[in-house]
Amino acid sequence: MVVLGLFWRDAIDQMIEVQFNLVERGNVMVTFPHPLNRTVVGDLAREPGVLVAEGLRFVPVRLRAGHRSYLTSVIGLPFNAGLRRPHDAAMRPIDVPPDGITLTRRLAERIEVAPGETVTIEVMEGKRRKIDLPVNAVVDEAIGMSSYMEIDTLNRLTGEGAVVSAAALFVEPSALPALSRRFKQLPVIESVAMRAYTLSSFLDKIANLIFVSAGILTAFAVIVAVGVVYNSSRIALQERAWELASLRVLGFTRAEVAQILFSQFAAEIALAIPIGLWLAKGVVTLIARYGSNETFQIPGVVGPRTYVVATAIVVAAAVASAYIVRRRVDHLDLVAVLKTRD
Repeated sequence: MVVLGLFWRDAIDQMIEVQFNLVERGNVMVTFPHPLNRTVVGDLAREPGVLVAEGLRFVPVRLRAGHRSYLTSVIGLPFNAGLRRPHDAAMRPIDVPPDGITLTRRLAERIEVAPGETVTIEVMEGKRRKIDLPVNAVVDEAIGMSSYMEIDTLNRLTGEGAVVSAAALFVEPSALPALSRRFKQLPVIESVAMRAYTLSSFLDKIANLIFVSAGILTAFAVIVAVGVVYNSSRIALQERAWELASLRVLGFTRAEVAQILFSQFAAEIALAIPIGLWLAKGVVTLIARYGSNETFQIPGVVGPRTYVVATAIVVAAAVASAYIVRRRVDHLDLVAVLKTRD
C-alpha cells in the first residue's frame, strides 16, 4: 500500500523524461495558421538565438483497421529529425521510414494492429485521399495518441506540395524572452509554445492533482502499515504470553525471552517485505494498463527510491512496535499470566 501511494512520483518523472526530454527535444514550438512553404523554416532558423529549426506537418486523419477506426493526426517528420524523435519501449530513438506509418503504442492497441500489419489512412484535409500503409513500428509516448510519417511522404499524400504546418526550434535560453516578443509581431505565426510553460502547465493541471491524491493515499497507507505491524506484534505477544512467562519462571532473562519472541516477528517481516513489494509491482502494472486514457499514458515504473522508502517505513514500524512490545514483556505479571492458561 505504501508503494502504491509513492509510485506516482516515479510515474510523473518518467512521463516528463520521455515526453519532454526524449521525444520533444526542442524548447519552442511554432505553429502556422495554414500550411506554408518549407522555406519559412529557414527564415525562422535565421532569427537571433535560434540554433536548430525543423519543419513539421500535422494532418488530421482517420485510421482504419478492419471495423476499428480512430480520428487522430499524423505528424510529418523530416528524415533523421533531431528535435522530435519517437522512441521504442527500450527508449531507443526510431527514425521514421519513408514508406509506412509509425503508431504510438496506445493507438496501436486501440485499433488492434501490430508492426507489419496494414492500416487505411483517410486524410481529412487537402485532396482527402485514402491509402493503405504498413505499420513500421510502435513507439512509446506519455501524452496523446498520435502517429508519424516521413514529411515528404505525408505531403505527397495530401497533394499540397512541400509545406509545413509547424516548426520545432531549439533556442538559446537567454534569447527566449526577446524571441517570444518577436514572434508575437509576425502575422505568419499563429501560436508559440515554450517547453518550460508547457511543462509548468502539465505539472499544475495533472501532476499536482495526482500528487495530492497520492499524498493522501500514502498517509493512509503508512497508518495502515504501522497499525498492521503493531497489531501483529501485540497478537504474537498475547498468544505466547503464557510460554514467555513460563520461561521467565524457569530462569530465562528478559532479553532472552524477548529474543525468542522477536526472532519469529523478524522472520515474518523479512518474508512479508519482498512479497509485498512484488505484489505492489503487479498492482502498479495493472494501474498502468487499465488506468491510462487517451490523454496520457501512466508508466508502470517503480523506482528504487520508492522501494527503499516503503521498506524503511515498514521496518521503522516494526522497530517501534518491537520497542513497545519489549516494554510489555519486561513488565509481564508472571502470576497473572500463568493463571490464564487455556
